[in-house]
Amino acid sequence: MKKAAIGILSMLLLTGCWDRLPLRNLQLVDIAGLDLDEESGDVKLEMIVTNLKSAGQGEGEPNSKLTELRGASLVEAVGQGDYIDRAPFLGINTRLYILSKRFASHDPVSKLAFLLHAPYSSINTPVIVIDGRISELLKAKTEKNKEFTKNLNDFIISLDRNGMMPTVSMMRFILSRKEPLGDIALPLLKPFNSGLELSGALLFRQGTNSGVTLSKEQVQMLMLMFGMDKGRQRFTGHMAENGEGRNIEYGFSVKKGKSKITVNPDSKGLPKVNIGVRLQINVFELGKSGEMLKPDYVKRMEKELSKHLEEKAAATIETLQKANCDILGIGKEFKAYHSNIWKSLNWRKDFPKMSIQPNFDVQILNSSE
Repeated sequence: MKKAAIGILSMLLLTGCWDRLPLRNLQLVDIAGLDLDEESGDVKLEMIVTNLKSAGQGEGEPNSKLTELRGASLVEAVGQGDYIDRAPFLGINTRLYILSKRFASHDPVSKLAFLLHAPYSSINTPVIVIDGRISELLKAKTEKNKEFTKNLNDFIISLDRNGMMPTVSMMRFILSRKEPLGDIALPLLKPFNSGLELSGALLFRQGTNSGVTLSKEQVQMLMLMFGMDKGRQRFTGHMAENGEGRNIEYGFSVKKGKSKITVNPDSKGLPKVNIGVRLQINVFELGKSGEMLKPDYVKRMEKELSKHLEEKAAATIETLQKANCDILGIGKEFKAYHSNIWKSLNWRKDFPKMSIQPNFDVQILNSSE
């Protein structure tokens, strides 16, 4: 009993505000932006760094500033931080990695690979691409909007959560270089008012920039072909009505979506692929008010909308084949379930020439039946 009392007393004497000083001195990297200098070719590391004022027991007022480091390589740029009076910069808390299109076009994975083994780095953090200069963008946005860092982080998380576009972690991006079927799409954002908006996706083939970009509408088609059935994503647009010579404005949200890849062997050439997509949707705008939900009209519009989405999906697939970027996972389907056919293919040579047809089956749920 005496020993236990001495032990408890020792713990009380040793316990105090041990985290007050470290919290006050820590420079936490919220966002790490990577760009290339146009003239020298040096790597520019633009960091939104946050420290805590009046740090108490796990609390404090955040204060964010933009810091720039540069060097002939990213490793050298990071090393420059050791010689700045505000160092050390701890990236273990990094919310987001931002690549400029310039940086993303010059073998980004080889420059980033060291992060897999670097201490105090956040490797499961999402990666996005920005259309523009990182330093100018971050400076302008942070000066106008003090909540910019938080808002941007919340927006990137919402893209995945709402089924608008899956996020890609830094680890997955780096490791995709060694994965034969490791094709990915990184979200491409552009400035919009005081923040940023999703403008499309940049396609990467085994960690290498394909130079091909999906539009925002093509990203939506991609998600439908994935069988997306989560979130609150809405689809809107115009389509031509058969025989009427006029455009119909449509808008819907997906209640349930399923997709299936079917392979049809062809002895005379390459196998043919069908991507079957079944959608159950709730319509909030389709045609004129008063007629859009009548049973006969609904059946006709289901066929029209199915055909319209097939055309848009086919154009998206054509773009993917042009980039030789199989983010739909068709190659993985061959390898897993059609091994004999897979062995006969030279995938990177055959994928761009393969017949891949989308087939949509749309059912409108909120009809008047």
